[in-house]
Amino acid sequence: MFKNYLLTAWRNIKKNKGFFALNFIGLYISVVACILIGLIILHETSFDKSAGNDTNIYRIVKAVERPTGKTYNPITPYPLATALRAAMPDEKLISQIHFQSNAPVFFDNKKLRETSIVFADSVFPKLFPLTVQQGDIKRALTEPGFAILTEETARKFFGNENPVGKRIKILNLVDLQVAAVIANAPSNTHLPYNMIVSYKSLRPEFIGGFPIDQWGLSASGFTYIALSDKNKVSRVQRALAGIANDHLNKDNDGTTTAFSLQPLPDIHFNQLYANSNPSYTINYSYLYLIGAIGLFLILSACINYTNLSTALAIKKSKEVGVRKTMGATRQHLIKQFLSETFLLTAFVFIVAALSINLFLPPLNKFFDKNIPLNWLHIKSALFLAGLWITVSLLSGLYPAFVLSGFNPITALKNKTITPKTSVVTLRRSLVVFQFLTAQVLIIGALVVAKQMNFIQSQPLGFITNNVVDISLPENKPQQLKLLKDKLAAIPGVSNVSLSLGAPIADNNASTGFNVKEKYASEKIDVEVKASDKNYLKTYNLQLLAGRWIDDTDEHNIDLSIPDSLKHYAFVLNEKAVKALGFASPEKAIGKYVTFGMYDITAPVVGVVKDYNTTSLHDAVAPVIMVDFPFFYYNAGIKLSKGYSAATLAAIEKAWTSVYPDQLFETSFLDQHIASLYKNEKRTQHLFNLFTFLSVVINILGLVGLLSFMIEQKTKEIGIRKVLGASVKDISFILSKDFLKLIVVAFFIAAPIAWLLMNKWLQDFAYRTSISWWVFAVAVLAALVVTSIAVGFQTIKAAVANPVKSLRTE
Repeated sequence: MFKNYLLTAWRNIKKNKGFFALNFIGLYISVVACILIGLIILHETSFDKSAGNDTNIYRIVKAVERPTGKTYNPITPYPLATALRAAMPDEKLISQIHFQSNAPVFFDNKKLRETSIVFADSVFPKLFPLTVQQGDIKRALTEPGFAILTEETARKFFGNENPVGKRIKILNLVDLQVAAVIANAPSNTHLPYNMIVSYKSLRPEFIGGFPIDQWGLSASGFTYIALSDKNKVSRVQRALAGIANDHLNKDNDGTTTAFSLQPLPDIHFNQLYANSNPSYTINYSYLYLIGAIGLFLILSACINYTNLSTALAIKKSKEVGVRKTMGATRQHLIKQFLSETFLLTAFVFIVAALSINLFLPPLNKFFDKNIPLNWLHIKSALFLAGLWITVSLLSGLYPAFVLSGFNPITALKNKTITPKTSVVTLRRSLVVFQFLTAQVLIIGALVVAKQMNFIQSQPLGFITNNVVDISLPENKPQQLKLLKDKLAAIPGVSNVSLSLGAPIADNNASTGFNVKEKYASEKIDVEVKASDKNYLKTYNLQLLAGRWIDDTDEHNIDLSIPDSLKHYAFVLNEKAVKALGFASPEKAIGKYVTFGMYDITAPVVGVVKDYNTTSLHDAVAPVIMVDFPFFYYNAGIKLSKGYSAATLAAIEKAWTSVYPDQLFETSFLDQHIASLYKNEKRTQHLFNLFTFLSVVINILGLVGLLSFMIEQKTKEIGIRKVLGASVKDISFILSKDFLKLIVVAFFIAAPIAWLLMNKWLQDFAYRTSISWWVFAVAVLAALVVTSIAVGFQTIKAAVANPVKSLRTE
């Protein structure tokens, strides 16, 4: 019986090749998109679950509460692990690591910039299992001077040679011997690593020269603990509270630090502690969004199949009548027509699964991920099988019930059967849903594009074009002066400034400050920009009152002067002036401000116009600018308009002459700022892609549905032409129902799209408005695309010879 079902299904597919092709294309597009989205969701939800005991592993995080607000960070002081071991001697699995995001590595007379270096202790492999391929990791993590390379890193450094025993050097400071090679870090870990170095090899130079045992420093340290029993969580929390009180909450000027435990699987999704994470975090709402888009695409393709199948079912009425007369029950007919659907969708899924490898590499490149594909994995196999069954039932169940419900006598008497009102209503409702989905996506794509244009046109308060930033590996005064002089002498260079970083940079510092006579016990959070006398001109900051740092200020903090005799000068931005309670920039000039870092009190000598120090997701922060030469790790170079490639080559030559043993890297400021919005750019491209796919699927459905309508109304069209109807009149009659459905869908789509996109815009401190023209463009685009899609068929039907039309029955 089943074999007969399949044979009949195959004959019907061969008989209606055109509609099979339309259904196949629509289903294939949506299935491929849904599989890729499913792989993304499976990958993201699998983060940090490869550790055997991940539910008992925690990362210790901190929250710092000040009178001005509360901040959260996963970075903890380096001595925390030692203190916790002393407080809880029965807990053996406590690990302290340092994560070095990037550093130059020297080997075999070569230099490479390596990212994701982890300085780890001997407990680390017990929390995060390592697969050893060569060598021994035990000694490597208990003694100083050893490194462990991943397979990929070892191949990159030494090719096919055995790397064990080879020598490498990090930052040209720490000499290490390669002790082992391990498998690459899992792609689904919050702690990616390309190299693991013994924690005892960590030196102050990796954290800005500060002592590693300092409690007030949290450069890039992370602390982990694996509990033998989950019931001990409260005990650990009490121990952490005691440690914070003993080391961090004394003489704190109203600042309180609290440690807490964060479960390992929570790290990837927790936005509260996303700052300074070694890997990216993701919001569940993003997964819900792309999941919903995948669902909408699948539903649109299923709706196409349902509409086309119910329309085709009317042509099969005689077949149904004959089968029922020969004794076929409704259950038999439902099985027959469902087998046709399952056969088609099975073919679609087989082709999609085989071709998914073509789409996965560009997907990984687009998202900067390494999503694996393994259909033998239980979750992947269940996902694919479940999707196939769901699509088959959604597509075929309703048409099968419609077909099997035909009256056999009526079916045998007539060539076609007029569909019931309920069938027509459902078909129209499904078409409205398709148009609704497409218009929501069109509106979303337009709003994202409008926001990106708004961001790119928003003034940041400083110049971004023709500014090059180069990192400085060391900040010895003689080297800094020599480099600055050499760079300034290069033709095409108009200004050079030494600083901690550009106005928008990754290496911002922060502290608290106040006016003691106003806020004796309250400190206001402020961002620190260590900057020299050329910073203002290099980045074109706008001075509103007072003056900028000058030669006298630089002389007053010369390294030859004892710290107690140095005289600093502060420049504030407008936000800092307001935070301190001054009525205007002019009122702040000459006032003394106490600076939390090193507890320095100095006068305000100038005020600059507000400028952004982070992406436009955040509002302008209070900023204090001070000449701190020991914080100069960046050279900002302003290029003349007519600079050439020779200018950039001369900059590299000058830098290399001062730092011959270091790795030269440069970046343009405008490119760095653009990189801050790479996630939004991806969102924009995704919206554009999914909008296009949704429109294509909708067009395929319209083309098929309209062809059936025209076939049903062939005689009606002939009569109207004989009675004098023009091509324009007939075209309008055939397409008006679709155009009405588009308008209906728009009035439902508009408020939904507005709510969704307004929520998305809330992530930006600076955001565009959702203008009326966005909605107008969306509905006009839907009307135009639909008119073009149905226009060819309606015109073809309208110009057909009416004599042939009248002979059809």
